[in-house]
Amino acid sequence: MPNAEHRHCVRHLHNNFKLAGHTGAAFKQRLWAAARATTIPVFEAEMEQMLGQSQAAYKWLQERPAAHWSRSHFSTVPKCDILLNNLCEYFNAAILEARDKPIVTLLERIRTYLMLRMARLRETVWPHEVGPRIFGIVEKNSIESGHCIASYAGGGKYQVNSMLGAMFVVDLERHTCTCRKWDLSGIPCPHALASIAKSEHSPLDFVHALYKRPAYDRAYEGYISPMPSQAYWRKTGHVPIKPPVYRIQPGRPKLSRNREADEIPKGATKLKRYGIVITCRNCGQEGHNFAGCPQLRQGQPRGRARCGRRGRGAVRGRGARGKGAATANGDVDTTSVNASGTTASGTTTVRGVKRGRGVVSEQQQTQARPKFNVKRGAQAPYVIRKTNVFADSQASQSSQAPSGPAPRSQAPSGPAPSKQAPSQSVPHSQGPSQPAPRSQAPPQPAQSSQAHQGSSSQPQPMVTSPKRPRLKSPAKRIRPWRV
Repeated sequence: MPNAEHRHCVRHLHNNFKLAGHTGAAFKQRLWAAARATTIPVFEAEMEQMLGQSQAAYKWLQERPAAHWSRSHFSTVPKCDILLNNLCEYFNAAILEARDKPIVTLLERIRTYLMLRMARLRETVWPHEVGPRIFGIVEKNSIESGHCIASYAGGGKYQVNSMLGAMFVVDLERHTCTCRKWDLSGIPCPHALASIAKSEHSPLDFVHALYKRPAYDRAYEGYISPMPSQAYWRKTGHVPIKPPVYRIQPGRPKLSRNREADEIPKGATKLKRYGIVITCRNCGQEGHNFAGCPQLRQGQPRGRARCGRRGRGAVRGRGARGKGAATANGDVDTTSVNASGTTASGTTTVRGVKRGRGVVSEQQQTQARPKFNVKRGAQAPYVIRKTNVFADSQASQSSQAPSGPAPRSQAPSGPAPSKQAPSQSVPHSQGPSQPAPRSQAPPQPAQSSQAHQGSSSQPQPMVTSPKRPRLKSPAKRIRPWRV
């Protein structure tokens, strides 16, 4: 196409500019300012500043025609003012997963990608007469037009005075402006929008027809036909072409391009949180968060009541607040305790200690420790089940003993008290000749009952083992108890 206009990417032009020895932020700013200039006087002013900085840099840019890299020399026919080849960068990013595949697979994936993309964009719905991106640019220029004052001269021409002292001429009939921004892109500039507002017209009516829906539909009216798999292709009978000899290069293949030294790194546009005071949710002091609280490092109790602990042994999930679960202060929940002071499993309720996901009393730990080897941090159902089995076996052995103290809540004969549990009460119709329940001990002589009367009237002290120190590092493996 001999009549097509050729333009250079300013980013690659700047890379060659640096290789020529013209490095630094000052040269970069002057180069981009000259490239973004839309009028020749502004371009010449920027080049004069470049000459004042370095004559060699000025000479290097003069050797490259400005019609290839500056907006001041671009043609107004294409209605495009892009200075970068982002279209090529976007295409390279789209074929990133397919470019290392064989030639047939590569072409098939690109065909499928383009087919789906054209079908998706063809069905896109616009809320306005122009596209969403173009509508955003018009809205932005409308805000900037508030700094301009338009005066009607006649023949569709306006004189626009800027707050900065500049003066422009806008022609609404020819869609031109002295700044040439409207001429290059086809989108009204702030000076043109001030004139359009003066004439009480819609800004979208002055956007070029290439940005409207009919032109968009013409661009995507075609489609790529789907194809069957390779197994359904017609056989030609020719000798199949063998793939070229491929030599695997050492190292891992690169999937991303090498960034320049002065290029903005990825994620550098996010601002850091300067001047924000951090407050700890544990102690309430400022200057640190929960993870760096000094009270937790020293092993002190937490300042605020929490529902459960994080990490290993946390009280969470199903059964965390069930029967016998721990409350905020570590006690056993009294909702599952009978009037006789025993839980549903028959064990005495004492101050609980958190073990794993539930609560196991110290008495249960003392009874289960010489019989079972239970790991610290095991689940509560497992520990309680083993403990109850051991408690039942101890109760059966004590009931079969020839002598022993009778339970305080049970009498050898006569009706049972009304406060006793229904499962252990004796009906009034039964006499002394009725056999005692299996869980009750046989009646003992009066001497033995009197001997043990003083000891049974007072609660016996519970023998507990010293608490094991809590490890500070949750990642350290905890060994099971040893007998």
